[in-house]
Amino acid sequence: MFSPDEKLKSKVKRFWEDNPLSAASIPFEPGTPEFFEAHSQLRQMENSPEIDEWAYESSEASGKKLLDIGCGNGFVTCLYARAGADVTSVDITEKAVELTKTRLEFEGLSADVEQADAENLPFDDQLFDVVVSFGVLHHTPDTAKAVSEAYRVLKPGGRLLLMLYHRNSFAYQLLFRLKRLLQPAWKGKSAADQVNAVDGLGNPVGKVYSQKQVTKLLEEFTDHEYQSALMFFNQAGIIPAPLRKFIESRWGWHLFIKANKP
Repeated sequence: MFSPDEKLKSKVKRFWEDNPLSAASIPFEPGTPEFFEAHSQLRQMENSPEIDEWAYESSEASGKKLLDIGCGNGFVTCLYARAGADVTSVDITEKAVELTKTRLEFEGLSADVEQADAENLPFDDQLFDVVVSFGVLHHTPDTAKAVSEAYRVLKPGGRLLLMLYHRNSFAYQLLFRLKRLLQPAWKGKSAADQVNAVDGLGNPVGKVYSQKQVTKLLEEFTDHEYQSALMFFNQAGIIPAPLRKFIESRWGWHLFIKANKP
């Protein structure tokens, strides 16, 4: 018999096998050079260079042994490989492993890429200098276990870099509520339904976290730092840039987190 969590994880795996990261929003076949180029352009539009450097710390990655949990289509893996890190990448799906290997090959980069579960990492204790996971751990059933695994495989003094969906965001606290009130397609639906649908209809798991909740989740770590980004609003362009940046910096949909293992 499978436990409820195992059944849910199976649904998560099946969804992402069938719906590779960003495939629905890019008009090119996943795995082609055109697909990867279009995805890079999408990512560049999400955040400012300043936010990206703060969140990813790629300029400090050279020579470090780094684990990317949830490699998706390989964007983050390639970012760190390009920066000179010794990168190992994992994903729960075969498709993500395939896409990441293909992207590395196209860019002439190298990394160890394998299929693995974030909640049960196949690595020894205290192996990595840095563990990163951007937009992934809010999709696994037991996020706390995945965080515990990240802690286990980090060396003492190691660095954790994350992105999770932000509970105290403009999107979650205002936009989603308005949609449930005003849009017939969302009437009678829950906020959880909306969070799940951010990554596609049928996505079985999506979660949001406040800074307070993340601090509790990362209670074994020290030196927590937070920065939010991305308004996640189709009409954000009509908002004056200074005001939009102010909103994003406090109530952005993406909550970037940095912390250290003692």
